[in-house]
Amino acid sequence: MSERPDKRQMAYTAAAMYGGAAFVSVVEGAIPGGPELSVVPGAAALILVTLIVAVGPRLPERALASLGPIGATFIAYAIATTPLGQGDGVLLYIWPVLWVAYFFSRRASVLIVAWVGVVQGVALIHLNGVLDRWIDLVVSVGIAAVVVQMLSERNARLVARLAEEARVDKLTGVRNRRGFEERGAVEVERARREGHSVGVASFDIDYFKRVNDEWGHDAGDRVLERLGAIFRSESRSVDIVGRLGGEEFVALLPSADAEQTLAYAERIRAAFATSVDREVPNVTVSAGVVATAGPESLEQLLQVADSALYAAKRGGRDRAVLHDQAPASTSPLRNSMSALGSWQTS
Repeated sequence: MSERPDKRQMAYTAAAMYGGAAFVSVVEGAIPGGPELSVVPGAAALILVTLIVAVGPRLPERALASLGPIGATFIAYAIATTPLGQGDGVLLYIWPVLWVAYFFSRRASVLIVAWVGVVQGVALIHLNGVLDRWIDLVVSVGIAAVVVQMLSERNARLVARLAEEARVDKLTGVRNRRGFEERGAVEVERARREGHSVGVASFDIDYFKRVNDEWGHDAGDRVLERLGAIFRSESRSVDIVGRLGGEEFVALLPSADAEQTLAYAERIRAAFATSVDREVPNVTVSAGVVATAGPESLEQLLQVADSALYAAKRGGRDRAVLHDQAPASTSPLRNSMSALGSWQTS
């Protein structure tokens, strides 16, 4: 699901909530003619404010979540020790309910509403209160929790969508450099940790500068869009394709060996070469391919794939070249330049 707010936000807003409760307790106690209030909830709130500010951001999320029910319990205690009918203490229940509904899950929202019902029920029993007040409170805080939870989830989805869009190249529909590097680094680390194979194919459109110079940049954009569409149609859902800039593209294929990665590069090359767009010239693409089990880093794979791509360019373009992988005990990056004589062309 979408990203949750960080624990620093949770802790400091909880501290503000408890600080506000302590302030209300002090002010109401100082008003002449007001109800006699217990100093326990206010004092406890001040102590919690100090603790939350000091260690709150380092607490586990479950510990932070408990601050909502604790606050509701303090409110119930204050109500139970105040003569019935004096003060509007029940309004304070909305604070922990809204806080929990915004920062935590639907389950946590249900639990805080239920807990408010329990502690307020105990307070009303102590004061010989009436049931209709309890129903009004539970229904009110329940509706508030539902609304805030829905708004929080909608906001989280919007933020996640904007973050994803910021990682997509708008012209081609594949990931941009940032999006590719973020996802690619995660996949390479997983392959390294689990010892799985991963393939990388680096692509470059042949003589792309001539297209822009002779046909104009609009034609160049159409060529890029066409290649992006081919990548999207020929790639698996787990494959990570990115445009690194200009006419340079790269694809990372999880759990793919050298043969599978080379076949993918050839499929992209053939589809691009045979696609027809009468408004732009026919162009081709070259590719460099590398695959290894337990890769050391994304940067290493990209460098080796780029070396294979340069070999494809020197070999006549419009072809895919596979790097002849060095032994597992030897770094392919350290040997990439010395191994240029052992490329295998498709």
